[in-house]
Amino acid sequence: MVFMKNTSFRCLWIGQAFANLGDIFYVVGLISLLYTLTGSAFYLSLLPFTTTIFRFISSLLAPLVIDRFPLKRILVQSQWWKTILLVCLGIYITSFNHGFSVAVIFFIALISLLDGVAAPVSAALVPQLVPIEERMKANGFLNVITQTIFVAGWPLGSVLLISTNSSFIIWLTVMLFAVSTIYTVRIQVSEQTTGSVAPSNWGSIKSGWVTIRQIPTIRTLISIDFITTLASSVWVAAVIYIYVEQNLQLGEEWWGYINTSYFVGMIFSGLFVIRFAKLLEKYIGFFITFGLFLSSLLILLFGTTNIPALALLLACLYGLPEQIREVIYTKLFQDHASEKTLAKIYAVWGAVINLTFAGSVLLLGYITETYNVKTTFQFSSTLIFLAFLYATFKRKDLQGKKCDHSLSSQSSNIPR
Repeated sequence: MVFMKNTSFRCLWIGQAFANLGDIFYVVGLISLLYTLTGSAFYLSLLPFTTTIFRFISSLLAPLVIDRFPLKRILVQSQWWKTILLVCLGIYITSFNHGFSVAVIFFIALISLLDGVAAPVSAALVPQLVPIEERMKANGFLNVITQTIFVAGWPLGSVLLISTNSSFIIWLTVMLFAVSTIYTVRIQVSEQTTGSVAPSNWGSIKSGWVTIRQIPTIRTLISIDFITTLASSVWVAAVIYIYVEQNLQLGEEWWGYINTSYFVGMIFSGLFVIRFAKLLEKYIGFFITFGLFLSSLLILLFGTTNIPALALLLACLYGLPEQIREVIYTKLFQDHASEKTLAKIYAVWGAVINLTFAGSVLLLGYITETYNVKTTFQFSSTLIFLAFLYATFKRKDLQGKKCDHSLSSQSSNIPR
């Protein structure tokens, strides 16, 4: 794999790995902190609510920054500011660790704003560091690293929390983000020059949406992902907890087992992508449509079974087509957009997914409470099947041609 010899790519994935682990510890520490300060489920729910809302706002406004500054500079500055905010949060909770304060939510909101900008920019850097023929493997590799950290990070964070406290976790998060930032600084990219006349604010904000409307392949992919995101909220803790209780009739620890199986399936799918990248590129449309059909079937079977071992197997298998689709989507996005445009497309994608996911959690929670958990999984299966039908109807868009400017700007001068 040629991309593994690229020093800048190595700095990117190592930096992302530290940042992802830091994100996990950050959530673990904050959950413990908020519960200790308030003992309230309402204030605890403010964490995901605040994070989702402010990431959504940040994703909408991200093009304003992307149009005016080089991508690497945006990423480095956002990482530094996030580290500084975490230092301030650590000082606050160490000095004033008694009673709930709106200051904690304020820090969460500011950090979420930075995350909403950093995420699309980080994803848009990959095509500048990896040759076009290696991108599928590179994306698969990045997903393996990400999912492995998720599998290991949550139990590790829980162990650390039991043996220490939330303040220690926050300070550990500061160290992880500082290391991540140092690696990010070492990335070398050939930045596009910013135009002498920046577009208007409204022009920047709507540019990503306009691009999506103009490129059929990206428009189709985001439409499919919108539908599947509505369905994927079935895997949140609130639904799986009830599934374990009603279907499997087992203890709450089985939520953790199912969650781990799901992520293990995603890891295997990343390894599959690395091994069979050429095959995936040759039959992109088939793998997207067949993967949707398989996901619909697997989630239906998962929702109806009451056999624990089978539930673990189905959760693992569901992770395979789910992650393969995500890697393929990323590859197609990278092939159809230049550096700045790609970052703005990712920002739009993030905004759509954040808002959709927030709404779908409420919708599926309502269905689960009003009917039962089996109905929730049947509903999710139906949504994914509709996405399969839509993808089949739009299969020509899934074989779209690459635009000239993306190739010319990304196939040469790759930093080593």
